[in-house]
Amino acid sequence: MIEEFELSRSVAGWYASIAPLGIAAVSLPVNSLVRRLGLKKLFTIGSLFLTVGIFSWFTTGYLPLLFFRTCFAVGTAVIIPLATAITAEWFGNRELPFVNGIGMSFVTLGNGIAFLATVPLAQYLSLKAPIAIYAAFALVGAVTWIILGRNKQKSPEVSSAVPDQARETRSDLSLRQILTNKAALLMTLTVTVSWSLGNAIGSWLPDYYYNVFGIPLATASSILAYAPVASTIASITGGLLSTRLGRRKPFLIASGFFTALFALCAVLFNYPAVIYASVFMFGISGGICISSLFTVPMEIPGMSVNSGVIVIAMMQVGGNLGNFISPLVVGALVDATGSYLPGFLTFIILSLGMVVAGILLPETGPKGGHQTQQTAG
Repeated sequence: MIEEFELSRSVAGWYASIAPLGIAAVSLPVNSLVRRLGLKKLFTIGSLFLTVGIFSWFTTGYLPLLFFRTCFAVGTAVIIPLATAITAEWFGNRELPFVNGIGMSFVTLGNGIAFLATVPLAQYLSLKAPIAIYAAFALVGAVTWIILGRNKQKSPEVSSAVPDQARETRSDLSLRQILTNKAALLMTLTVTVSWSLGNAIGSWLPDYYYNVFGIPLATASSILAYAPVASTIASITGGLLSTRLGRRKPFLIASGFFTALFALCAVLFNYPAVIYASVFMFGISGGICISSLFTVPMEIPGMSVNSGVIVIAMMQVGGNLGNFISPLVVGALVDATGSYLPGFLTFIILSLGMVVAGILLPETGPKGGHQTQQTAG
């Protein structure tokens, strides 16, 4: 892209940055429309935004590509919270973590495939080929949803933190009530520190291995590919375990502790076996909590499914701001100190905030004390 459009690196960098910034900017205002438009209609709109890139074949220049990237960000900001809400409509709280785990594992798998396919497609076909091809897949999904997707006919506002047969009717909370809800804020903190560490590692670890450990750059990049593979496996496993145990908090706490531990091992020890094992376990630790992350907002006591959508939007805002800021901070600290460790250690320490948030969160699963209290009441 830099060579084809004769761009500076700072200008070209906006293509990567516009997605997390766009998702952070539009998540809350767009998903606030769910009460007015409904889940199916708003999900359809989000799906169609993902397809706009198919028109990249008919454009020239860099600015249109930024526009298509922005449309992708808007579509992503819409469909992820709504997909979780739609799933919560169709599945009870006992099945929801496993279903969410499967769904998010496909997201991780898709990202991994795109990571491997984008450069060859751009090299052998065209710079616009990956954008148009991925948009074409999104178009197939959007059309399928328009034809087959539907809302489940049931009482719309329920709390899923209680057994299915004893669910209580809940009203939508105001935006202010959601934004100041303790559980919602803790979930936002959890995702912010977790994603910040993940993107700091993902953006700089290959460069660190190359410059500090002397590992060839191609090999260093391939090492990092183990993390999404491990995360995909762990996402399904974590959903299954959470479903069987009826708990969510242990997965958040364990993930926060072990991602920090294995990230630390990955940057401190220059031994191939330790490096490969640490990166793989970093992926496992990050993936084991994914289903719980997207299940808890639909189970927060007193919150309807529509309110849970706003909580996930809050999480997207925090997480994508973390995605945007963490690589910049690590890079700036490398320039200032000549070492990668201050940046890595900063986000490793911050990621332990996930442990604190997990401890402070109420247990929303079927085996949680809150569920027992509500059932007894």
